[in-house]
Amino acid sequence: MKSQTQTESLTYEQTHQSCRILWIDIAKGIAMLLVFYGHLGGAGDNPWFPNLTGSIWIVYLFHMPLFFVLSGFTFNPNKDFRVFFVSRFKRLVIPYFFFSIYALGKILLLIVAPSVVEGFHAGAMGTPLSEIGNILLGNTNGLWFFLALFWGELALYGVHKLAGHSTHRHLLLAGISSLSGMIWFVVSFLGIYKFVPFQLLHATEAIAFVGLGWLLSHRIKTLSAQETMYLLVGSTAAFIVFGIISRHTETHDVGWWVFLAALPYFCAAVFGSMMTIAIAQLLPSWRWLTYIGRNTMTFYGLNGLSMAIARKLVFMLVPVPLVAAHIAFQIIIGILVITVACLICTAATPILNRWCWWGIGTSNPRDIRLSAQRAASSNGK
Repeated sequence: MKSQTQTESLTYEQTHQSCRILWIDIAKGIAMLLVFYGHLGGAGDNPWFPNLTGSIWIVYLFHMPLFFVLSGFTFNPNKDFRVFFVSRFKRLVIPYFFFSIYALGKILLLIVAPSVVEGFHAGAMGTPLSEIGNILLGNTNGLWFFLALFWGELALYGVHKLAGHSTHRHLLLAGISSLSGMIWFVVSFLGIYKFVPFQLLHATEAIAFVGLGWLLSHRIKTLSAQETMYLLVGSTAAFIVFGIISRHTETHDVGWWVFLAALPYFCAAVFGSMMTIAIAQLLPSWRWLTYIGRNTMTFYGLNGLSMAIARKLVFMLVPVPLVAAHIAFQIIIGILVITVACLICTAATPILNRWCWWGIGTSNPRDIRLSAQRAASSNGK
């Protein structure tokens, strides 16, 4: 006979999996692994994996746009505004501040043990007060995605309400997404998004790629296996072309030509996202990968902390100079670090789901269990 804890866990999983599209979970899992890979070198200097810098740059071309596109596949603006706003606030804004506890921990370490912070190789930090101010103003580097998605979805909700059932609705959305994408890459090149609080300028990236996912959602979801293969081949070829162009594009001191410089980056982000989505549709449904995809909120929120712990644990056993001297070692140890980080997040996920559901934007497990019991009772009548 199952224990109550096991029953609660099963009920929770069944409730949250019943309406999910499996390949979207797989794509989210891949995107999350790309985030871990992109953070192998930390946010500052990279003494561990110097030869992986180029591949990390490639991942950064599309891994966050991919997350936004996938959000667009599940975007649903057909709700009352109050219901929509409250649900997105709980799902995105509260988790931003909840997971910022990690940033507060770094600030405490900066006060009591600054040498430990230096060991993170995480880039320069300001004073404790300035770092707290960054958290309150929504400018925590690792967690920007939550707030950017929040504002982006609010903006797209407004577009949906304004466009209504207009015959030009899809054309309008395509135009807004393209323009927002270009604006995002321009402000990213110029670095001005850092001076606007609450990730309001970063929201242009969300508008661009959530809008793209929303626009393409029905078509992508109905692709046949053959069409998916065509999408994979075409998007991969296009991604390689635009990735090469991006690598050789100068983005500094170009004046208004920065808009042209932004174009290949935008295209690389789009085709890299489509490439990964096609791969996700063709991959087997590995349980470990879908688990990551179904719990990306926790994995993303903890990725900075888990990667820092994983690097510390691994490099307590393996000398850094030995790894840094050979690219093969860097690949092997990099995979090991990511694996350890994922295991840390996997261990934390059921704990947060059970005890900190209010902080990660999920429902109270007790309410989920009661709803499932009522539904089972109704079906039994």
